[in-house]
Amino acid sequence: MAVARVYTMSGEEVDTVQLPDEVFSTGVSTHVLWEIVRVEQTNRRRGTASTRSRSEVRGSGRKPWRQKHTGHARSGTRKSPIWRGGGVAFGPKPRPWSIKLNRKIRRKALAGILSERLDEGNLRLIRDFLLEGKTRQVAGMLAGNGCAGRRTVILTLEGDENASRASRNIPGVYTASARSVPVTTLVNSEVVLMDERAMDELKARLS
Repeated sequence: MAVARVYTMSGEEVDTVQLPDEVFSTGVSTHVLWEIVRVEQTNRRRGTASTRSRSEVRGSGRKPWRQKHTGHARSGTRKSPIWRGGGVAFGPKPRPWSIKLNRKIRRKALAGILSERLDEGNLRLIRDFLLEGKTRQVAGMLAGNGCAGRRTVILTLEGDENASRASRNIPGVYTASARSVPVTTLVNSEVVLMDERAMDELKARLS
């Protein structure tokens, strides 16, 4: 079975924990990671961009001038897309951008990137993870665990608002629940620090 080292918030190694191979000994292809990152980023799009077509802009439908013998180009309405103030031809309209992806692919990508971080030695379990919402506590934990100045993801129990509040002013640090952390966030990280108690939530997500 895969083995993870357990540390205190100050960086002292206190134990090792065996992890299930079906989660932490999983390989994943670059294409699968690319696919899940593409889906997550696309699903964030709000799809609210909108323009007015020639049927929606204000203006008269009257022909501006007669068809022939004026010296002007032939025109039938001031709302034409080629006129200033006219409608937009083929402009964007509100639309959904969401893409559906197989749940098994999501689980495979999540397990794969966590396995990669574990193999690199960049996945640490933190025992007695307790924060009071103070930035200096997170800064001390990062320094003690050799993560200062590195892109770090902190995985916590769901609903742990103190951890989020304490880390949001530190550049390069992202805090998320182990139950809902995006794969994109883990892909862009260098180090993952996880509350030891959050392991059960992570296993439930991947089971």
